[in-house]
Amino acid sequence: MFANALPAAVAACLVAVFVPESPRFFLCRGKLRDAVLSANLIATRIGYEHDKLLTEEELRQYLYKAQSIGMASIRAKEAIATNDYTTTEDREENLLKEAWASLLNISQVFTNRMYRVTIPLQMTYVCLTLVTGVATWWTKIFQSLNLSTDAYSLSFYHTLAQIPGMMLASGLIDAVGRRRLVIIGFGGGSITLLMLSMFSKAVINSDKDVSSGSAIALGLACCYSICLCIGWLALDCLSAESFPTKVRSTGRGVCVATGRIAGFLVQFAYGPLINQNKLSYMLSIASVFAVGGVFMSYQTTDTTNVDLNDIWDGDKNPSTDESERPRRISFAQAGHSKYLSTQ
Repeated sequence: MFANALPAAVAACLVAVFVPESPRFFLCRGKLRDAVLSANLIATRIGYEHDKLLTEEELRQYLYKAQSIGMASIRAKEAIATNDYTTTEDREENLLKEAWASLLNISQVFTNRMYRVTIPLQMTYVCLTLVTGVATWWTKIFQSLNLSTDAYSLSFYHTLAQIPGMMLASGLIDAVGRRRLVIIGFGGGSITLLMLSMFSKAVINSDKDVSSGSAIALGLACCYSICLCIGWLALDCLSAESFPTKVRSTGRGVCVATGRIAGFLVQFAYGPLINQNKLSYMLSIASVFAVGGVFMSYQTTDTTNVDLNDIWDGDKNPSTDESERPRRISFAQAGHSKYLSTQ
């Protein structure tokens, strides 16, 4: 147990020591001084000279200019509304007020018709986590199939498939699109799980050893792993881009938490099926979850080639609304890096 927890503990220590907080996080809360310190720390680590570092006054002047042309976020406008930095910091550092603000942010991802974005993403995360739940049992699955190759070696080789999976997903996410890539991940996972279910049923019911059983099982398991990588990477990107800046982290956190709860509960169904050696049933159920994921991901809003925005209209999300997409794409194709609202 200690050995399993050690990598996570080491990773937590490394993040705490070497990874600074995001300057955007501080800026969205009106903490200009902390935003400047964090930005300068990052700049120093990547080689910027000290005479080129940002100052708080420079950041404030930039925010004033951005506000004048409508590019400043809502929180940034609030930050430059007052020069009393101490008052803002004291208010934000209050633990109870931060906790209350977090609860309000959670409610905001379901109000003002934002539930139309949140709920489909939640259900997509639920489906993907239910499909991913099979990965917990791969060693047990290989052992139950009585394959000629060692089950732990097969599990190791299957895990290595995540490397090409991540590379493939990274290369396709902009060319294919976020939502379409999620659908491809679910569709491929459903087909792979269905083939694995048929294969496991044939092996268990057969009295003879399948000479190529190890290769078939490992190949299907690797395809499953690649499909998961594609689905997870595309869905994480899609969820991060689907919410306005003010509740972006909160919205994604709600979606991920919903999926984690589903992943915890599904093991109460997968566990007994594994113990009863009903592998085909478990894999078939996971395949059905993947089919459900195809339908749920189709209900999400694709954010490919759409500039993000800081506001939410209620009836129309400026960051994802279909009517805004052609004009936003034309701006990007013309070489503009920003989309300026004409409102």
